[in-house]
Amino acid sequence: MKCYTTPLENYDSSLFTYTKIKLLNKSGGIIMIEFKNITKVYGNHKAVDNLNLTINDGEFVCFIGTSGSGKTTSMRMINKMVRPSSGTITIDGQDINRIDDIELRRSIGYVIQQVGLMPHMTIYENIVMVPKLLKWDEERMNKVAHDLMGRADLSLDLLDKYPSELSGGMQQRVGVIRALAADQNIILMDEPFGALDPITRDALQRLIKRLQKEMNKTFVFVTHDMDEAINMADKIVVMHEGKAVQVGSPKDILMNPANEFVRDLVGEERLNQASFDYQTVENIMRAPVKINENNTIGQAAKLMAKTKVDDILVVDDEGVLTGRIDMRALSKRHSRNDTVSSIVKKVTYIYNDTAIRDAIFYIQDLSHRNLSVVDHNGRLAGIITRGDIVSNMYEAFWTDYEPENEEDDFTLILDQYEKVSGAVSQSEIKNESDES
Repeated sequence: MKCYTTPLENYDSSLFTYTKIKLLNKSGGIIMIEFKNITKVYGNHKAVDNLNLTINDGEFVCFIGTSGSGKTTSMRMINKMVRPSSGTITIDGQDINRIDDIELRRSIGYVIQQVGLMPHMTIYENIVMVPKLLKWDEERMNKVAHDLMGRADLSLDLLDKYPSELSGGMQQRVGVIRALAADQNIILMDEPFGALDPITRDALQRLIKRLQKEMNKTFVFVTHDMDEAINMADKIVVMHEGKAVQVGSPKDILMNPANEFVRDLVGEERLNQASFDYQTVENIMRAPVKINENNTIGQAAKLMAKTKVDDILVVDDEGVLTGRIDMRALSKRHSRNDTVSSIVKKVTYIYNDTAIRDAIFYIQDLSHRNLSVVDHNGRLAGIITRGDIVSNMYEAFWTDYEPENEEDDFTLILDQYEKVSGAVSQSEIKNESDES
């Protein structure tokens, strides 16, 4: 079966038209959706309680929370499937209450867990259902259907099939591209992958994220799966008892959970992993032993003896790292009054915003006991050592470990030491090492 594929550079933007009102947020981005003091009440129960939220153009936003937290209700108010009891929702600066319901819903893509394909329609007819309602001509609809099938890695032969002839994963892919077919700039997705197996689910997550980036759409996605939210979202909205208890990037949520509910929802294992994944070397570096390049070799030797180190970093008058000197350099015959700059060697360094996990690869691959850390102006900020990294790994993964007996504990520590010290090699580094 031949599959039709369309690379991004061949994307025909003339198929779609959309006019944006240039409503800017404080950071200069275009605001797509804004919730202003939104409350939804059912009887005496507040399903959503005073929600204020800005979703920017092209963002992928995930609502997450426990059952009954208000996440689906919040999303369904965007296309007026649910109407707020109070407050205002705007799209491109326009109050949605001033937009006709049918016009609004046709302008917003919607994907649900049950896919929602019409069983009596072919795949082609399902894809172009909304464009047909919008009175698109057949040539334009055909071109869009072919383009989107290619983007979803689906064979054009499937266009004449019926939904029952496709697997669940294929049906869900069709559901996704149907939501994009009329060039809806906003796509709502209500737990679309909940009933799928993990392999199909993972493949669809990658597809959705790729299409979102390629076509610059704004996605609002409801999930109860924290891993899914972390992997897909630019912004996560954590809902609890109708309130948005935390809004932020995956990194924000993982590194700084707002309260115990968010911490419990994320889970201790993810929090521990995040402290390792996101922390930078700036958090674990130590003060370096350093000397100015204009100092004498005699002064360097005295500093080395005093600090009991065999390697000293060299900086200029601005604090910029220029190199290093070691015992081998000092052991050669030099005048005590020669400057340090005359024997300086090149040095390997990393930037202060380098992730700790990357530093492990660098330090192991380069077989160094330590690495110099500089800011982006080249000024020396500190050093990190193998010991610093091992301590960080222990704090992230092993502080709550309690062995059944000491012998097992000792064996485990040895095993983990072998894994860490033998770990890895990879990544680019600003490497100007010269051991000569």
